[in-house]
Amino acid sequence: MSLTFNSSTKNNGLIIFDALATGEMQTGRRLNEDVLDATQALGRNGYCTYYKITSKQMLVSALQLTLIECGVGVLFPILHFECHGDREKGIYLHACDEYVGWPELIEHIGAINKACGNNAAVVLATCYGFEISKHVAFMKPCPFNFVIAPQNEVNAGQLRDLLPGFYSRIATSGDLGSGVRDLDPALEFFHCGKWFYTCLGSYLARMNLKERQRMAETMVTARRGKVGELTTEGIRATRANAKRVMADLEGFYLEAATTFFHGAVPVTYEDFAASVKRLKRRI
Repeated sequence: MSLTFNSSTKNNGLIIFDALATGEMQTGRRLNEDVLDATQALGRNGYCTYYKITSKQMLVSALQLTLIECGVGVLFPILHFECHGDREKGIYLHACDEYVGWPELIEHIGAINKACGNNAAVVLATCYGFEISKHVAFMKPCPFNFVIAPQNEVNAGQLRDLLPGFYSRIATSGDLGSGVRDLDPALEFFHCGKWFYTCLGSYLARMNLKERQRMAETMVTARRGKVGELTTEGIRATRANAKRVMADLEGFYLEAATTFFHGAVPVTYEDFAASVKRLKRRI
């Protein structure tokens, strides 16, 4: 799209959620020890928090504690999940023999991301962890700034060797980008902001009247999801407003970007519209 925007992510803490069985390779505990050693040598005591997850309720409680810290403005976390995963079922908690589905997990992570102003990053050291990126959607707030995860099955020993250095570079430099640039090919990187602008720009460049009507209905559905069931009059008013927004692409863009980026608009409408025009000329 030839569109450039600056994306910065604050980070001052790593939270490890370890749901592996005790008889397995203890990559989560080892990661915690390695990062603690590295960050303490830098004088960054308290950078890493480790939770050994023994039940679904414990995972939810740990996520709630993280949410509280983010809500009072003291934490901008990387959320690291050390567990097994299933493409369809989500992450597996061995101690309670239970899965936490991607939609449920992303709901908890999304609340944390909202609380820390879109500064939550996610690392899933689990097979098929990249599936979580498929639950990012237009017209909804982005659930994390970015996610790093394997797209398919991955060897635990391989991640054990990769991730301590990744986190050490971040803790040393304070720059998430420096760690991301050195990622191993076994791990995929998904940045919500890049996805938003790439997909929305391509969509608008190809959009016809039918597509505008379809997007208006998507906006109605999103509104119903926020406020619950609407009356017939409420649905009519919401649909009319959605059509007005779709007729005004600047209004549509600003509403979509404000919602997705938790109140911020990283790129002006003028710059975004210019990139869409350039893309139209190439189609």
